[in-house]
Amino acid sequence: MEELKTCSLSSGSAGNSIYIGCGDTNILIDAGRSAKALTDLLAKIDVKISDISAIFITHEHIDHVSALKVLMSRNKIPVYMVWESFNNLGDDYKNALGGVINFIKPEDKIKIGDLTVSCYPVLHDSAANVGYVINYGKNKAVAVVTDIGYMSKQVIDNICGCKILYIESNHDLEMLKKSSYPEYLKQRIRSKTGHLSNRECAEVLPYFIKNGAEKIILYHLSGENNIKELALKESKRSILEAKLNAGTVHLGVAPKSAPSRMISMKITVHTEKIEKIKSKIKIKAKELPEFEF
Repeated sequence: MEELKTCSLSSGSAGNSIYIGCGDTNILIDAGRSAKALTDLLAKIDVKISDISAIFITHEHIDHVSALKVLMSRNKIPVYMVWESFNNLGDDYKNALGGVINFIKPEDKIKIGDLTVSCYPVLHDSAANVGYVINYGKNKAVAVVTDIGYMSKQVIDNICGCKILYIESNHDLEMLKKSSYPEYLKQRIRSKTGHLSNRECAEVLPYFIKNGAEKIILYHLSGENNIKELALKESKRSILEAKLNAGTVHLGVAPKSAPSRMISMKITVHTEKIEKIKSKIKIKAKELPEFEF
């Protein structure tokens, strides 16, 4: 019986990072805080930076990569990202990553210890952007979809079936409309290469719930154009209007600069003559994110 654990370490414009662990395998999705801050955040969940098996980067924006330059000067942790993202980093980052970088492309599947990480393309105003699905055996366990302007069929198909979903709910449309941002920036955020609004995020949640999502963490909320209460309200409304059994779904918001509550999944693995591995995933009912219906 294995246990997969995951939590958000940091979320939003100040920096983004998600922890996922199973057995001796520990990975990060993004490293968008300073090296010291990221190390301190890991310590709060009793994980050392030396325990990290690999770091997967969604894209090259600073709030997703800022720890890498200093972190890699002290630790030789394998880093995975697409070539276009790496190529758009500064020379100081490229030099720091030179000995640890592994280039991936959408649809790749990378085996890291007990976990398999799949990536898929995501629309965003970066050189390139990918989302990730973390699998245990043949089971989709965790999906990360952030910094996304448009929920395409390809994205939906990739993350459909995951039990735990980190999904961007970046801005409230009215707050953005009334904000002090210049018009060009508002248009960029609302575009198909911008960020997912509360409404756009909420609209797709019933589909994912119908296909097995049990824990949903609203991620990458804007510090200027969103608040936790609005994001939760929009998502709850969509779920309830779909007449789903809301009592079986746990909805949370990732804190901006602190670890979220750890989510644990018990995974039972049965082997048949070594050739096949069948795993069954069960989520502990008592281990919930910050907010519950």
